Amino acid sequence: MFDAYRAVFRTPGTAAFCAAGFVMRLPIAMYPIGLVLIVSSRSGHYGFAGVLSAVYVIANGIGNPALARASDRFGQTRLLVLATLVHVAGAVVLAVCFVQRWADWTLVAPTVVTGFAFLSVGSMLRARWSYVLAGRPELSTAYSLESALDEVIFVVGPLVATVLATQLDPVVVLYVAAALVLAGAIWLSSQHGSAPPPRPHDHGGRSALVERGIPLLVLFAAAMGMIFASAEVTFVAFAGQHGHRALSGVVLACFAGGSAVAGFVYGSRTWRPDLLDRFRLQAVVFALLPLLFLAAVDVGVLAVLAFVVGAGISPTLITSFGLVERLVPGTSLTEGLAWVITGLSVGYGAGAALVGGIADAHGARTAFLVTIAAGLLMGGLGLVEHARLRTRVPVAA
Repeated sequence: MFDAYRAVFRTPGTAAFCAAGFVMRLPIAMYPIGLVLIVSSRSGHYGFAGVLSAVYVIANGIGNPALARASDRFGQTRLLVLATLVHVAGAVVLAVCFVQRWADWTLVAPTVVTGFAFLSVGSMLRARWSYVLAGRPELSTAYSLESALDEVIFVVGPLVATVLATQLDPVVVLYVAAALVLAGAIWLSSQHGSAPPPRPHDHGGRSALVERGIPLLVLFAAAMGMIFASAEVTFVAFAGQHGHRALSGVVLACFAGGSAVAGFVYGSRTWRPDLLDRFRLQAVVFALLPLLFLAAVDVGVLAVLAFVVGAGISPTLITSFGLVERLVPGTSLTEGLAWVITGLSVGYGAGAALVGGIADAHGARTAFLVTIAAGLLMGGLGLVEHARLRTRVPVAA
């Protein structure tokens, strides 16, 4: 299994940019929960905390494709430090607002700046892998590695944020997260050899979003994001309603852990079916897996089911990012990857907003129906995407 990953890292520079990217994107999973912890600690309420966290996620979802497009045109090296300095400035101003206990409305603008200017690190790293491993079978393994690391981040990030907020001071989460982003950006910007060259004249003003198959793939990603958010919020509600709220973190870790394990295993194998057929299969499997949540009778069973359902995440994401590489020109690859991540973010926000009230009013078991519905929607969109691309644009393995 590990031979496939050793082959990926034999290419010079890959270990360095992968490590730098991990440092830079760890705060992806720290900021949303950090904002909730900070606001709730000073007011005792979660209403505005959720609103501010949503503002951050939405601003980040808008900024991702815009900055990724600039990255394709002008190069990652030029953009990394510049955008990150804006991001860090926004985070520091936000921290000062908290420390000075200014009115809630003053928090919105720096939150928007902080979210918007946080580069889509995942898409930038995948673009680097595509550049250094162009045309090689190891590229699928590299995408698998990135998806698995994404899940590791969503296990480690909230844990780090919670420890900092409870053992030190909630505002420390912002300072540590901003420092990690800055350190990772400086480190990554120094990796010149793996950075895709800028394409200022080849870009032609055409957005990756208009490429055939991409709009539907973004909707597909949004449905996936709804699965993630609705499941995670319901996990917390389920654990609380069964008298074990403290174990909700274990269930969330199992969900991400299942995805991480599946991602590592998926990337270690060579697959015979072509990419498009794998995409269809994984979309259908992951669409049906949330039905298992109806079998949860206690928190222990739910944790096991979360691991099993989570195993469907990484393979589906890996083939989705692989499709982007096939569907968009190299001059727009970072932007195309960022649009998928934006779809995930928008779907996540919508799912979180929808399921909370249902869980409160009707219980966690009923709330799982939102996750199931999102899964079926995602599966349907996956089948439509497969049919459209198979008949119009054959996609090679």
